Amino acid sequence: MKNLFLIILLLFSAGYCCAQQSNALVKKGNDAYKKGDAKTAAEDYKKALEKDKNNKAALFNLGNALQQENQGPDADKAYDEIVNSNADVSLKAKAAYNKGLSLIQQKKLQEAAEAFKQSLKMSPQDNDTRENLQKVLNEIKKQQQQQQQQQNKNKDQKKQQNNKEQQKPKDQQSQPKLSKQKAEQLLNQLREKENQLQNQLQKQKPTNQQQEKDW
Repeated sequence: MKNLFLIILLLFSAGYCCAQQSNALVKKGNDAYKKGDAKTAAEDYKKALEKDKNNKAALFNLGNALQQENQGPDADKAYDEIVNSNADVSLKAKAAYNKGLSLIQQKKLQEAAEAFKQSLKMSPQDNDTRENLQKVLNEIKKQQQQQQQQQNKNKDQKKQQNNKEQQKPKDQQSQPKLSKQKAEQLLNQLREKENQLQNQLQKQKPTNQQQEKDW
């Protein structure tokens, strides 16, 4: 019994030591994060998780740091680990909320709405989550309306184009008729001018003959 007790005690001491080191790295990462150095903070949080993979603070803060570094998909994985773990419900709700914000940055509005809904189930009284959910739903509705308007516009343009294509043969058939009418008009005008010229010539002949008589 004595030896067994010593082994358990040594294992407990080793675990406590790792937890302390992990928490120290989390604190170091928090300092870097506050200074705006999210990249260094993320590295410290990862080191903290290497020391203690169950350090929920390190995992949660890692998600925040990755989000700041525009590594949305990786941040979402960290948040999902929190949500699916045995962490405190309040921390899970915050992780789902932050995941929603991350998904908005990635323009994944449908998924963001689902994340906010998940957060609300765990924290129904959170007004910030409810407001953000409503904003996302409104934006989704707006985009759907814009898409529908664009689809209707494309349909109208296609319909107009089809109508023009169908009207082309009719236009081509009417063109010869118009050309014939114009040709007849021009012909009549030429005939009229010719008649006028003939009339003028006939009127000039007696004058010429009278002049010859004078000679």
